[in-house]
Amino acid sequence: MKRPLRNGLRYALSGLVGAGALSGVLYFVGWRQTISHVHSLGAGGIIAVLGSVALAMAAWIVCWWIILLTYGIHLPIRKIVGARLSGYAISYITPSLYFGGEPVRAFMVADRELAPATRVFATVIVERFLGGLSMIVFILVGGFQAIISPAIPLSEKRLLMAGIGFITFWIIVGLLNFAWNLKWISRGLNGIGRIIRRWGDPLARAAAKVAETEDEVHLAFTRYRRGTLAAFAVQTLATFFVYVRPAVFFHFSSGISLTFPQLSLLFTLNILLSSFLWITPGGLGTGEAGMIGIFRLVAPSIPVQGVVAYSLMFKGAESILVVAGIVYLAQRGLSYLRGGKETEC
Repeated sequence: MKRPLRNGLRYALSGLVGAGALSGVLYFVGWRQTISHVHSLGAGGIIAVLGSVALAMAAWIVCWWIILLTYGIHLPIRKIVGARLSGYAISYITPSLYFGGEPVRAFMVADRELAPATRVFATVIVERFLGGLSMIVFILVGGFQAIISPAIPLSEKRLLMAGIGFITFWIIVGLLNFAWNLKWISRGLNGIGRIIRRWGDPLARAAAKVAETEDEVHLAFTRYRRGTLAAFAVQTLATFFVYVRPAVFFHFSSGISLTFPQLSLLFTLNILLSSFLWITPGGLGTGEAGMIGIFRLVAPSIPVQGVVAYSLMFKGAESILVVAGIVYLAQRGLSYLRGGKETEC
């Protein structure tokens, strides 16, 4: 079986699994009650949900735009928006959150006349890395309050500390690697090539390109520090809009006010959940099941129907961006097929 067909079948199967899992969740929690929680949002709540998703995406786009400008890459803002939406769409619908769409958006804006491909890839890596740092800021600030709060049970505190430690460890590893230009990734590839001789030449070539990209990323922490700090500020704003999503939804739907420690626990556990359970397009079905468990642990007063409504409402809002990204990607593909060369959309 050819690889494209095999991948297509795999994605179709994951989609069916997600639809089945979601159907099971709705059956057990009650789909009518779930819909009633969505209706209880009202017009103001729906606008707030859509606004928080749109503002987060706008901040992500501005962050990447700042990094591109910092690296001397000047592109039309429409092209940046389209590439960012396309990358987001691919990452969202493939069964692996946080990965998949990043190389695509880099390829979509790469232009040899403007900058080497390694430099463009470096801007994507820096943008994603700043996203990780901004997540750590919210996790640590809120997590500290949760740990010292007498209202949080010891079992939840241990779970929070484990989640914080896991995420922080990998962020620190990346920070040390890029800030000090240790080149652990390219060195690792060369090391594997020396162990597995038949892969030696291909891995050596790949390591050389990776080393160039690592050099470019290193500049973000040295020569381009001001631009990196500005981008980090915008990235932190984007993370804030994601962080407050539960507060926005349940304020309008149920009049429930979530505390800062609760938001931090929900944010941290949701990140960990998405890393391991995003095995269907958009985390469909699996995400809702896991979200129920998280809310039962952190905010047991919220009914399970409200939790599922919360998850589906934000996925519906995100789907608008996914569709926009797919449409842009299709337009670029059609333009390339018609003209034999990508046209600026």
